[in-house]
Amino acid sequence: MIVDDHPIFRHGMRGLLETQTSFRVMAEARSAKEAWSLLEKTDIDLVLLDINMPGTDGIELASRLRARYSRLLILMVTMHKEDAYIRRSIAAGANGYVIKDAESRDIFKAIRTVAGGNRIFPDKYQPEPDLTLSEKRVLWLTGHHKYDTARIAARMEIVEATVNTHRHNIWQKLKAVLPEEETSNPNLLVILGVEYRFRCPEYPSE
Repeated sequence: MIVDDHPIFRHGMRGLLETQTSFRVMAEARSAKEAWSLLEKTDIDLVLLDINMPGTDGIELASRLRARYSRLLILMVTMHKEDAYIRRSIAAGANGYVIKDAESRDIFKAIRTVAGGNRIFPDKYQPEPDLTLSEKRVLWLTGHHKYDTARIAARMEIVEATVNTHRHNIWQKLKAVLPEEETSNPNLLVILGVEYRFRCPEYPSE
C-alpha cells in the first residue's frame, strides 16, 4: 500500500512498481485515516509511507501501525534526508527508509530488502558518535524497556553511579555532533538505544 497525500506521487509510484512483476499495489491512501481503514479490510504485507501528511504524520502513523500490526513491513519513502527523521522512523518501528528522489533501482532494492525480512537505511546515516564498549553497552541496554539503571548496573557488573557516568559521557558526545533540538529531548538515549538494538541485536562485545 502507498500512503502519501500527493496524488501525483502516489500514481507515479504505482506506475513504477507495476513495471515489476514481483510487486502488486493493493491500495493507495492519502492520509493516516484512510490507511487505517484500508488495512482493516485489505491484505497488506508492506506499506510505503510518506512522512509529511496532514493530521497524523507518517512517523506517528508508523508507530501506531507497529503497535497494532506487529508483522506489517513499513518502508518510509520521503524527501527528508536528515538523520533526525531517520532516528525517529527507526524508533517508531520502520523497517527501512529511502529518499523519494532515489533511482528506481534503489527504490526497488529497498522494497525487496524490507520484503525479505531485512532492514535498510541510508548508507551515510551515522546513528551515534564514537562510543567506548561500555558506553555502547549502556546505550544498548537503555533501549530495552525492562532495563532501568539498577538492572543495567547488575548486567554490566558495575555500580549505578558508573552507569550514570557512562550516560553523561554519551550525552556529551551527542551534544558535539547533534543539533540542540535533538539533544534537548530527554528521551533521546532511549530512542538511540532502541535503534541500536535494531541494528545490533546481540549484546555488544569486544
